[in-house]
Amino acid sequence: MSSSSSTSRNQLQVTHVQSQEGVKVCDCVVPAKERTCWKITNHGRRFWNCQNSMTRLRKCSFFEWKDEEQADGYYKNLLYSLKQKLDAKDEMSEMNNLRRRIAEVEFLLSQEQYKVAKSEKEVHDAMKAIGRYRMIVALLFGCLALCVLKLGGQCS
Repeated sequence: MSSSSSTSRNQLQVTHVQSQEGVKVCDCVVPAKERTCWKITNHGRRFWNCQNSMTRLRKCSFFEWKDEEQADGYYKNLLYSLKQKLDAKDEMSEMNNLRRRIAEVEFLLSQEQYKVAKSEKEVHDAMKAIGRYRMIVALLFGCLALCVLKLGGQCS
């Protein structure tokens, strides 16, 4: 396995790498993590880097290729195109899940809107009934007042 890092800094750090039972360990004494590159220039190529290289707490720039670089050609292009198709399928699957969730939320929303409309109708009907009862009470008071005035207080 060659380390085809282009900078002397990376080559220098590769010389400081220790190995503990097959696990790479860099200068910050953290086991290196094996990852896969999916950039167009090195897609599918595996490499080692420090677990701290992608954190904000501590920066470590350890990097070492695990695989030999693939020659340009059919298999390199095939691997890249298959990765793109896989990513597209993942995106479609995620989009389908989101569409399904949107449909569920829209259904729940329509149920709640129906409940609100039903409650509003009940409130409207109750307000109409209260209006009728007020009118009846007013008529009764009017009749009572008329009776009191006409009979001089002697209603039987």
